[in-house]
Formats: sequence, structure tokens, C-alpha cells
Amino acid sequence: MIKTFTFSLLSVLAIFNAKAQELKTIDEIHSAYKNNLVNSQQLTQRYIDRINKINPQYNAVISVDPTAIAQAKTLDGLATKGTWAGPLHGIPVLLKDNIEAKGPLPTTAGSLALKNNVTNSDAFVVKQLRNAGAIILGKANLSEWANFRSSYSSSGWSAVGGQTHNAHDITRNPCGSSAGSAVAVALNFAPIALGTETDGSITCPASVNGVYAIKPSMGQVSRNGVIPLSSSQDTVGPMAHTLKDALLVMAVLQGEDKNDVSTHEFVLNSKELTAKITLKIGALPSDKFTIQTQQLYTKQINALKQAGHTVTEIEVTDNLDTLFADEYYILLYDFKAEINHYLSNTPKKVKTKSLEALINFNNQNNETEMPYFGQDILTQSLAIDLTNKDKYQRIKTRYRALAKSAITNLYKNNDIDIVIAPTVSPAWKTDLINGDNFKGSSSSLPAIAGSTHITLPVGKVSNLPVGLSIIANINQEQAAYTYADIIDKTLSVDTKKPE
Repeated sequence: MIKTFTFSLLSVLAIFNAKAQELKTIDEIHSAYKNNLVNSQQLTQRYIDRINKINPQYNAVISVDPTAIAQAKTLDGLATKGTWAGPLHGIPVLLKDNIEAKGPLPTTAGSLALKNNVTNSDAFVVKQLRNAGAIILGKANLSEWANFRSSYSSSGWSAVGGQTHNAHDITRNPCGSSAGSAVAVALNFAPIALGTETDGSITCPASVNGVYAIKPSMGQVSRNGVIPLSSSQDTVGPMAHTLKDALLVMAVLQGEDKNDVSTHEFVLNSKELTAKITLKIGALPSDKFTIQTQQLYTKQINALKQAGHTVTEIEVTDNLDTLFADEYYILLYDFKAEINHYLSNTPKKVKTKSLEALINFNNQNNETEMPYFGQDILTQSLAIDLTNKDKYQRIKTRYRALAKSAITNLYKNNDIDIVIAPTVSPAWKTDLINGDNFKGSSSSLPAIAGSTHITLPVGKVSNLPVGLSIIANINQEQAAYTYADIIDKTLSVDTKKPE
């Protein structure tokens, strides 16, 4: 009897473990909680065990929060009393390691210069997550300094976390800079992860790892408590297994924050949005992407047409000759000003208090900080003259107006509901010597203009995910959300990594 009972108990536990690992969406997890199949503490431990077992192959997670189990216990205590903490009750979330959180973990941006950067404070978005009942599970790896250190860097590499590997093929790149966040969700280390984007750093890793992601509109989500690259373009957004989950997290994150003057009390603009069965879709060119990506895009367009939607080929007609040089100048200027301010206010244990000191630190620790590539972007940023504010304002006004005009003209001139494009070509082979090998990207216009950019995992090329971008018109987030859902339901395919 004892042997039979032990065998049966082990069988039940095995089934439980398997089922727990299959839980991916917020609805699935909440259903399991409410049906007493698992509690927050058990599920959180399963994620930690999974990270400990699999993460060494991928380097997606830098650290697990030692308070995660205690957080889960508190939520279980509330649940036993019949209290639901919020829409993210008991949902473990990983944070890109440039987002501050209370507790003993440092916020490093992937740099050894910040290994002692324990601020013990929550970023605004982390406060929002906790208020909604989420569990902060840990920190995800990233491209060091959000991919703003070297022109020849490998996305997903940091001195703290090493090289992050793509969830579908460890020889391929995860894209950056929110590499660890995307890989972690793809491997189900957590149902939700937060990334940050200045230009492509949420959408690209989500695309090449086959997960959903939203780069929010400017002012929708606070950047307070996030290590800055550029306040002109920085955003914080979610990655998830479904669009529904990403949208739910967006609803939690957004809102006005007095410590980020760009933010506003966010209300979705749905006054002019009418229910639609069929859409008028504008398809941007795909000639900058790989041939196979172009072929997949054509199949997606044909599938949308067969579903009854009208798809029109469109292209940007505005002259963008100055756009990318202007963007680079703005990023260099912003980074120097804002990283100097951030570093000067770090805890006493952090000895690197300025951009110049950071460059010196990297030089002094070149074997660990610069074994593969240098810091030419940092030195270019240091050389920027911050007193030339007139030039800065002139360029910033010009480049933002140009990006906004390019997007609004796409909609106005073509009479369409929504714009689509491939997000980026499939993941390239990681090359720590020569750096990244991007083939096409749809991130820059919405990043500069500050409009919503969604990527959907709705196709594969040679077993590697390729996302489809939904690019919103200015101040038309609700339309983008609604139409992205329609397109997703039309095109969705299985992009998960085989078990």
C-alpha cells in the first residue's frame, strides 16, 4: 500500500508540474488559482525552477528576486480570505534590468559599473504592477546600456549577463536591447516581461523570438525609475504570450506620473471608432527584408485578402533624408545629459558618477567590459556640446514633425484603417566580432513619432519567427489595438519553440 500510494503521489506531482509549466496566459493562471490547481507560491517556484534549469543555456535572466516567494505567499494569504489583489493577481513578471525595483537586486543596465546600483525603489511601472497584484520575479538580461555603447555590438550581450541566445536557436541572435525579456517569455520563464524601447528594442526581440509586444505611444507610460537612453524616445512596454495579455498589462502600466512630465492621464480615443468586420489595410513595402520574409509577407497579405479585408500597397512619400542623422544626434545629446544626471544620483556604492567616468571604467576594465567590442557611441555622446540648446531644439522639432507627418500622410493619403509591415527579418547568427546583421526594420517611424507599434507573432521563416508590425496613426491607440486583434485572429499560427 505504501509503495502504491507513493507511486500515485509521484504521478500526481509529475502531472501537476507538467500542467504548471503549460500555464502561459493570465486567464489560464487565474483559472488554475480559482480552481485550486495551483497557488501563487507553487507557480512562482515552478518558474524559478525552470529558470534555474534552462536559463544557463540562454542567459535570458540575470537574477531572480529573492523576495518572489514571499510576495507570492502574501498574495496567497489574500486569496484564502477571498481577496483578489487586482487584474494581475499572482502573475509573475520579469523586468528588463534597466528598470528599478525594491529589494536587494541591483539595476545594472548590464554594466559592471552598476553592479552595486541597489536603489531599493520601484520604478513607476513596477508600482503599477504591484498595485495590480503582480509578483516581481526578477531581472532579464539586455544589450548593455540598451544597445547604446558600440556601433558593432552584438544584441543581447552584457558584461553582467553574457550573451543572450535566441529562444528558437541558440546560435542565433535574440535582437536587442530587451533581448532577455523576449527570450524569457518565449521559453515560459514568466508569463509577462517588461522591455524598454528607444528604437526597436521591444519590437525586434519580440519578433525574432515569437512573442507579442507593444511599444506604447509617447506619454502613455512613465519612464520614471528606468535608466535613461533618451527621454525623446524611451518607452516601457509589455511582452506576453497573447495580445490580450499584453493589452491587459498596458492598461495597468499606463497613466500620469508627476515625475515624468511627458505622461498624461491616458484615455483611449474611441469616439470615432466604429465596429468593422473588414478592414482597409495599408501594407508597407518589404523590399528591405530578406527574400523569405518578403514571401511570407505576401502570403500574409493574401490571407488577409481571402478573409475579406482590402489590402493596398502603400509607401512613405515624405522625404526622410534628414531623419536618421537627426535621430542619432538627439540620442547622443539626450544620453549625455540624462545618463550624467542618473549616474550622479546613484547610491554611494556606485563609484561611476558620470558618462566620462563610465568610459574610464570601461577602459580600466576592458577585459571584462570590452572583450568583443568597444564604446565608440559613448565617446561620441561625450563629445556632444550640451550648451548648444538651440541646435538641439531645432533638430528635435524637425525630426519629430517629419516622423509624425510621414505616418499621418500614410493614413490620410491612402484612406486606410491600419498600417502593417514585417517587423524585422528572422534572427541572424550571433557574431561577437562583427556585431549585428539586421535586414529591414519597421521601428523608426513610430519610435520617433511617438505612436503605438505592436508586433504579432504570426509567421515563421525556416522555423524562425517573423513578426508582423501594426503601426498606429498618431493618437489612435484604440484603433491599433482593435485592428491588431482582428489581424491576429486571421493570421495566428503556432510560433512556440518545440518542447
